[in-house]
Amino acid sequence: MTKLMEIDQLSIEFANASGPIQVVSGISLELEPGQTLGIVGESGSGKSVTSLSVMGLLPRGLARVAEGDIRLHGQSLLDMSESQMQRVRGNQIATIFQEPMTALNPVFKIGRQIRESIRQHSKKSKKEAHKESIILLSEVGISAPEQIMEVYPHQLSGGMRQRVMIAMAMASNPEILIADEPTTALDVTIQAQILDLMRKLQKERGTAIILITHDLGVVAEICDRVCVMYAGQIVEQGDAKSLFKEPKHPYTVGLLNSMPRFSGEMKRLQAISGQVPHPSEYATGCRFASRCPSRMDVCENTEPALYDFNNGHRCKCHLYREDTNVTHS
Repeated sequence: MTKLMEIDQLSIEFANASGPIQVVSGISLELEPGQTLGIVGESGSGKSVTSLSVMGLLPRGLARVAEGDIRLHGQSLLDMSESQMQRVRGNQIATIFQEPMTALNPVFKIGRQIRESIRQHSKKSKKEAHKESIILLSEVGISAPEQIMEVYPHQLSGGMRQRVMIAMAMASNPEILIADEPTTALDVTIQAQILDLMRKLQKERGTAIILITHDLGVVAEICDRVCVMYAGQIVEQGDAKSLFKEPKHPYTVGLLNSMPRFSGEMKRLQAISGQVPHPSEYATGCRFASRCPSRMDVCENTEPALYDFNNGHRCKCHLYREDTNVTHS
């Protein structure tokens, strides 16, 4: 299938008083039309920084793409001018964020913000944009959309604000929707509603989705493929079913074991000891070695290669070296 977007060996540096620090290293992934790709990992893994680089929204002077490329339909986004990227944002790639209160302007009514979003990416009149805004709010499951157009963000619940953000993101029918922790601040019932809404819009419009989250339950429910990130690297990726059925990397295994289960024998949850290191403290070998229950001597000083299991499932771990007889399940 034709690749919609490709991220090729992407590395991102942050400025620091003692010199640049690499926070994302050698990220490579692909997104196909209509596909849902999950990017998972603990806070500090580099998930959101990667998505900001796709949108060309890394803070100027503080962060930059040091190596690699990001291609949309084969065209490099990194070679585009700011004016070209402004046309890409919204029209071809749209984003919804974890907390819509920080993305919605608190001093403008909902209707004005949606109308401006529509008119920024089209030549529609104010009246046409108003009508389309009402239709969009209806499509995202908001009842009485005419009334919601006249209220301010603080007058809406978190779930309603997130629906408004999705309506704004879908206004120009983008090819890719980046959803950065879209359900984290919502209760379980509202989370399910938002995920159902995203699936519905994807089915109707054929939009590809990049879902950034730390919630493996959400990933299992909605994603076709999964990339597991740790300390600025992708340590495992594959189709969702095979990755959940047969995880390869000890970090992925740890994440799955830390998920609560609501059937079978009750057991104490298994936590992963330690925490994600600061980018200035990344190890020269495997970055997960200090927390890994399966670590070997080679893990301390030698960075593992990315091992391909010939079915699209890849894992960055020394357990799968040809000269290692250790297996992991």
